[in-house]
Amino acid sequence: MAHEAARLVAEGEAPNFASAKRKASANLGIALSRNLPDNLEVQQALIDYLKLFEGERYHLRIQSMRCEALAAMQVFEQFSPRLVGPVLHGSAVSYSPITMHLYTDELESVTRFLHDSQINYQLDNTRLKISRERYEDFPTYWVINQEREYELVVFSENFITHPPLSALDGRRYRRVDVGALRRVIDESEIVERFDATKEPDRSEP
Repeated sequence: MAHEAARLVAEGEAPNFASAKRKASANLGIALSRNLPDNLEVQQALIDYLKLFEGERYHLRIQSMRCEALAAMQVFEQFSPRLVGPVLHGSAVSYSPITMHLYTDELESVTRFLHDSQINYQLDNTRLKISRERYEDFPTYWVINQEREYELVVFSENFITHPPLSALDGRRYRRVDVGALRRVIDESEIVERFDATKEPDRSEP
């Protein structure tokens, strides 16, 4: 079921893992139950699917999206940006937004910055779990730049050290700042160069 859910996400037939698992259950004729794969299993199946069917295009796209995220984080440097989500995890599909967390105790400062920078946006809210029993809505700016969509979720500064809980695994969000993202990009380039130059295995089975 994890692989069917991954296919649905990859092909744009489901917007998120929860919807994908419901559709996969229906497609396979399996009743919804507690035996559904968890989000981490679906995420790994999605990465495997993308690597298999996109090949080198997958690696190039993820690396390109991470570089675009790095450039955007440098633009929003004054808000201590952190990259989160599929682009960081390597599970982004072609239509995935680049999701960043911004931090400020003055929401209007983000609005002013976007206005002064002549960046068009749409303002929305994102509901996130901040503890085992509490949810909170956070202002979210949606920006499109060169056909790439950015999701900018704004938090007060105390959330820098206490991030909300991710729907992926129920744990605190995995996040990287500019420096850490640069290292992720550099390490990915090293791995890709190694894979491109290593000799194929010609040993007998």
